[in-house]
Amino acid sequence: MIQEQANPKSSYMGRTSTGSVGRQHPVNSICMCSRCVEQLNDLHSSRGYKSSESPHSTHSEGSADSGRATGPLTSYSPFADEYGLQTEILPIYEFEVENTLVGLIIGVKGKTIRELCCRADVRMLIRPHHTQSKYDTHQICSVEGRRENINKCLHMIRLRFPPCRFPGLNLKPVLPPPPTTSATTLRGAPTALTLTEGLLSEVYISANVSAGHFFLQLPTHSSFPSLTVLDQYMLSVYTQPGGAPDLPKPCNVGVLCAAPAYNGWFRAITLAYEPEQDETLVRFVDYGGFARLPRADLRQIRTDFMTLPMQSIECYLGNVQPAEANGQWHEKANELFQQLCVSKVIQAALIGYSRQDGIPFVELYVVDENKKSIRIDHILMELGYAKPMDPSMIERVDL
Repeated sequence: MIQEQANPKSSYMGRTSTGSVGRQHPVNSICMCSRCVEQLNDLHSSRGYKSSESPHSTHSEGSADSGRATGPLTSYSPFADEYGLQTEILPIYEFEVENTLVGLIIGVKGKTIRELCCRADVRMLIRPHHTQSKYDTHQICSVEGRRENINKCLHMIRLRFPPCRFPGLNLKPVLPPPPTTSATTLRGAPTALTLTEGLLSEVYISANVSAGHFFLQLPTHSSFPSLTVLDQYMLSVYTQPGGAPDLPKPCNVGVLCAAPAYNGWFRAITLAYEPEQDETLVRFVDYGGFARLPRADLRQIRTDFMTLPMQSIECYLGNVQPAEANGQWHEKANELFQQLCVSKVIQAALIGYSRQDGIPFVELYVVDENKKSIRIDHILMELGYAKPMDPSMIERVDL
């Protein structure tokens, strides 16, 4: 369970103390694999999918007032938690909360929001408001779960915060901004989001390959809520027989396509093709991670699914490299990184780019139990899992 953050602008809370939250990669289990490509594991026995390491693995690295969910709902895509795979797309109900009430909903050390999550069996998120005029006065509370569980949670909130005492908390549904319809495309591919130089950004690690290699999402970016809509449309289109043609054989590199992952379809880009096995290595552009899939299972993507910017940013951890002689991160370092950084909103700062492949190097900041901001690379260094990186590996940016 995530403890209360020093800055409650972005607070995630899961259904149990071990479940993951947020917009995690739908096939996060394959993103964690660091074995060599020749020793791929079976990912899905019925389809013969295989997991793959990163190609960069050699790098050192009704009435709204009633509190019932009768208003509009949005659905997040499925994702894997730490102990199993989500098997259905759960709805999400969002409503406004005045800044003065955010602390009451979270409670001391997260007690109130944790109780709501556990008793109603939902996940809750408090994030900044997506409307600029309300950014400084209100925040958005999202409740994810089965419809009946969302209703139960809203009823509990209404009982705890009655309208007579809290008239500003009306629980009316708030929809995210509509998906963009005029996004700029480059050579038929969506644009890529980037981190801003010189600024700390709130990020969510949607997939991690190792302690030094991971994918970030920007949950406060204006385009982020539109990913929900895209996931729904792609699921609807590509689960229909004959919904879209296969990728042609042989498969070219650098092609944006639709790739299946458990109970969904997600945007991916081809990185390599093996004609003998007729298999393609892909990277999921919205959630991160890699997979080796049969070419025949990939589908050509519709042009209207290409306007949303790619939501995940592939990154390396800056300032450090593995302390191990083999250049790989120790298993305990990966476990510690998972514990400290995954399933919560943290902060990242861009410090440079890899001279080898151009991938960004970032510093990651988390809040400890004393509500102090600490850097992940410092922790790994102190515990002996990391050593200072070779300065020739990075092209630093001006800070």
